[in-house]
Amino acid sequence: MVKKLLILGLALVLFGPASILLAIGVLMNPAAANCVIPGGSLTVANVPDSLTVTTADGYTFVLNRTQLTHAATIITIGGQIDGVGRPGVKVALMAALTESSLRMLSNTGTYPESANFPNDGDAGDHDSLGLFQMRPQAGWGTVAELMDPTYQAKAFYGGPGGPNHGSPRGLLDIPGWEQMDPGEAAQSVEVSAFPDRYRTYAPVADSILQALTRTGTSTGSGDPVAPVTGVAESSRVVFPLPEGTWVKTDDFGPRIHPITGEPSVHTGLDLGAPDGTPILAAADGTVTVAEFSGGYGGLIVIEHTIGGQTVATAYAHMWQTGIHVQAGDRVRAGQHIGDVGSSGMSTGAHLHFEVRPGGTNAEAIDPAGWLNAHGAANLPEPASGARAGCQGGSAGAPSPLTGDPDQMVDDPTSGGQITARMAHLMAQTKAAFPDTGWGCYSPRPGTKSEHPLGRACDITFGNAIGHYPTPAQLEAGWQVTNWMKDNAELLGVEYLIWQGKIWSLARDDQGWRPYNGGGMHDPGNVTGGHFDHLHVTVKAGA
Repeated sequence: MVKKLLILGLALVLFGPASILLAIGVLMNPAAANCVIPGGSLTVANVPDSLTVTTADGYTFVLNRTQLTHAATIITIGGQIDGVGRPGVKVALMAALTESSLRMLSNTGTYPESANFPNDGDAGDHDSLGLFQMRPQAGWGTVAELMDPTYQAKAFYGGPGGPNHGSPRGLLDIPGWEQMDPGEAAQSVEVSAFPDRYRTYAPVADSILQALTRTGTSTGSGDPVAPVTGVAESSRVVFPLPEGTWVKTDDFGPRIHPITGEPSVHTGLDLGAPDGTPILAAADGTVTVAEFSGGYGGLIVIEHTIGGQTVATAYAHMWQTGIHVQAGDRVRAGQHIGDVGSSGMSTGAHLHFEVRPGGTNAEAIDPAGWLNAHGAANLPEPASGARAGCQGGSAGAPSPLTGDPDQMVDDPTSGGQITARMAHLMAQTKAAFPDTGWGCYSPRPGTKSEHPLGRACDITFGNAIGHYPTPAQLEAGWQVTNWMKDNAELLGVEYLIWQGKIWSLARDDQGWRPYNGGGMHDPGNVTGGHFDHLHVTVKAGA
């Protein structure tokens, strides 16, 4: 049952420097999963005998070598499939942890023959089998196929090369999975009756990835680069580009991706500089990654010890010829480690600079604040509250409604009436987002709708109905949508429909769900799928 683990490699793609801005959209799938662009190949290192992990709700347990070997198989298969990346592998690990605790489970009650295949125990959940508890009757595969962990991993990822051919849908068959919360993405594949469970295992998946993988190059012998240990304390931090050579072009935080046009989170600080400008190590440390890979293009990661804590800095978008260090090299603060380029998901020559407290594979923070705190810069920092998550609104909290929420009042967008609660939500939203367009009351005879009841409004963001919003309008739409979602209880929001998805307060634990239309609405249409407007319905009563 235990498969020989493969050491993965990526084909190196070399792009020569160019004097014009590039629009590179074919290097890799811009997976943002959680709303971030994946970077680096996934190379499975040694599988430990055990790993102690903790769930999001604080439960600590130990994964054994067998479970970790299954995790390695999931990582290995994901690393071999275009478009999966580290975010997709994380989703798969969360799903397998939730469904089977990373165990290959037979089901002798429904399929006695499943006991004849290598397994880690028996379960009896309907007709489900294996790591991801896939069901033969749902079309995932035969018993023999589903008792193979490699097959299950390929089926979960799906996509053009998947064994399920899009039905049932694997992860790559889910439109927009990259912008989903990882738990939501896992649920979209598994279609579980308990959709909120997957988020619990997000930190466990992160721990597995950090323990089993190395995002870097090999030593030349085919062995993964060993983890960095004993990095000397750095006495100073310097700015990663020479003075007078750069301009800041983008901050850390939520944005519309300049190439894909999709909502994403920018995990670093972008510094525009001429092609070939020297890139400097921000502090003393040891190189853990020096490779040419995917969305980051030419990527260097250095681990440092600063103030007794491990922190990594990352430098991206160099041409392959612009990488001047190798994994394992010791470098000094201010050392010339590479040259500015425009490889990977880039629109022009610049340095993408990240700071990752905790080490190479840790979550990134705002580099501007970190550089400022260490005396290396005096940069303006993004507004407080920006974080590595998807599209968050920046407006403050609304005021509560007083009086009867169901009292009918004149609708300023029509000749009809709307409830006081709906009017209050409109007023509060327009105060925070004055550039929104509104349409509320509508008679709509013969349809089931809250518009004739005065409990619904449709909102646009500078675009005309029937026309997809521009990237800037889409970003504005997400700001309003998430602000309403964050303040749903105070505003009395019952549900929201936006960009082909629906969210309701009553099912908040399920997150955003695919919108399947209803009545006159075709979910595949620009208007029927609510791609050109946000629909909001408020509740009736207290």
